[in-house]
Amino acid sequence: MKTKILLLLINVMLFLSFDVISQTPWEIDKNKNGIKVYTRFKKNSSFKSFKATTTVDASIEKTLKVLQKTEDYTKWYGYTKKSKLLKQEDNIQYNYVETIFPWPFRNRDMVYKMTTNNLESNAVKITLKGIPDFMKEKKGIVRMKKADGYILLKPLNEKTKIMYVFHTEPGENIPVFLANSSIAKLPFKTLSGLKKVLENDR
Repeated sequence: MKTKILLLLINVMLFLSFDVISQTPWEIDKNKNGIKVYTRFKKNSSFKSFKATTTVDASIEKTLKVLQKTEDYTKWYGYTKKSKLLKQEDNIQYNYVETIFPWPFRNRDMVYKMTTNNLESNAVKITLKGIPDFMKEKKGIVRMKKADGYILLKPLNEKTKIMYVFHTEPGENIPVFLANSSIAKLPFKTLSGLKKVLENDR
């Protein structure tokens, strides 16, 4: 009886501690070259989410055009091996993206529903929603279980302020500590690539 009570107390404490962790605020993880990356635990997940911010010397229209050109993601979007536009309808497009994972793990892929909406003050919000069952899984590539977030573009004089918020569940035995310790790399590499594309094309 005492053993059962002890186990129950341990389980309650673990649950409460996880719930507290899941509510932690954003913490700075990387701050370099005008790019800041924050991370935190998402509720009901062991994997961290990220929020990355920067300002680019380009208009919202130009920035949006680059973000919507799926075929070019391999040139600047962090760790992208393949990218393809599958379907387009009004302000919604469906993008297939294969993401490179380090050995011994297999690459991941996902189809993202990308919805673009105009907000007040000339801001633009791009909502990203992973749809794992949109297409048949490919041999040798792991389909991610979940992926969602958004990119917010705000005008700043003649420049654009970018906020990129995202969370994924990579699946297939990716060690949590490994994923969380390296999570800032992808958004930093992505925004670095985006800045380079936009500012070199002025």
